[in-house]
Amino acid sequence: MLYIHALAIGGKMGIFAKLLVLLICAGLYLTFHLQLQLLPSSTYLLPEPPAAADEPVFQQTWVSSEETDKAHSASIALLNTGQPVAVWYGGTEEGHADVALFLSILNNTWSTPIAIADRLTTEKGLSRYIRKVGNPTVHVWPDDNLGVFYVSVSVGGWGASAINYIESSNNGRSWSKPNRLVTSPFLNISTLVRTNVVKRQDGYIELPVYHEFAGKFSEALIISRDIQVIDKRRISWGKDSLQPAIAPLDETTALALLRYAGEPPGRIWSATSSNTGENWTGAQQINLPNPNAAVALLNIGNGNLLLALNDTEDGRNRLSLAVRRIDTSRWKIVKTLEAETNTLEVEYEFSYPSLVMDSDDNIHLVYTWNQKRIKHTKFNLAWLNKS
Repeated sequence: MLYIHALAIGGKMGIFAKLLVLLICAGLYLTFHLQLQLLPSSTYLLPEPPAAADEPVFQQTWVSSEETDKAHSASIALLNTGQPVAVWYGGTEEGHADVALFLSILNNTWSTPIAIADRLTTEKGLSRYIRKVGNPTVHVWPDDNLGVFYVSVSVGGWGASAINYIESSNNGRSWSKPNRLVTSPFLNISTLVRTNVVKRQDGYIELPVYHEFAGKFSEALIISRDIQVIDKRRISWGKDSLQPAIAPLDETTALALLRYAGEPPGRIWSATSSNTGENWTGAQQINLPNPNAAVALLNIGNGNLLLALNDTEDGRNRLSLAVRRIDTSRWKIVKTLEAETNTLEVEYEFSYPSLVMDSDDNIHLVYTWNQKRIKHTKFNLAWLNKS
């Protein structure tokens, strides 16, 4: 691949110039990967087995309050106090210069959203031109510090993104300067985030990422507490799979579900790892549709999995929940949260879900509601299992 990429840089270059470019690319590639560390084997952190709930719980509230024309790509995590925290981006339109990242914390009601980063703060902190910011992923460290990974672009479209990181020690009232992750030796571009972090026993985190520059494929970055990329692991190949959502099945086995961006009919793609994400099987289609849209995946205890998805082949006008029990490999749609019929005048969108489960076994879901607001749904297993 490096050879083809190098030769494609200049069709009119002489053979010696082409060989020089090839050697430079190979040198950069080897230098970067030699800096990555060999990790001792570790295991995933798993949720406690859920307690049996008698009464169904189901509540819906708004996270955002239409403080911006558009709101999209929410991510949710839990503070160590158990309170959900959500981060998303909003502005006039996706990719516009006025887009900012917003944060809100649930304490009986969602707090007034506050802007935590935008194009200008990122530009100032990194001392480089930033054209736009987007997709955040929020993570809470064991010391209760909030971390947010998000993408920025200096030139071009989202395929030229880099990942930045900011951190807060006071629940989002103030933030560190952004730190740009080094994820590639080639101009350090074309790496994006979307889905939730996976926790490991060794204190490192596994950050699902994807690429859009020369084909669409997925990886996972192993990141230390001081926000260094310790290792990177390929999840999928080719040019059509992105935005991996990863959930551990047990201490060493994990499942990744991938958004499919290829030719119709759209189906979710799936890959598995049996060695804590060190290697992944080749991605394959499963029995659920995917209209080129992000999914959210969660281990809800005892090896059972919950999936939030747009279960259509075309359009994001329906948002549903599917369950896969530990004794089967098949997914079953169990609830539909949103369903509208698109018309020539109106196109509905309920998309980009994010899931987390609290210590009381309540599941929290946030998602984009018609690109205008972020919606929060809280439910428990009793409601999920109720026919």
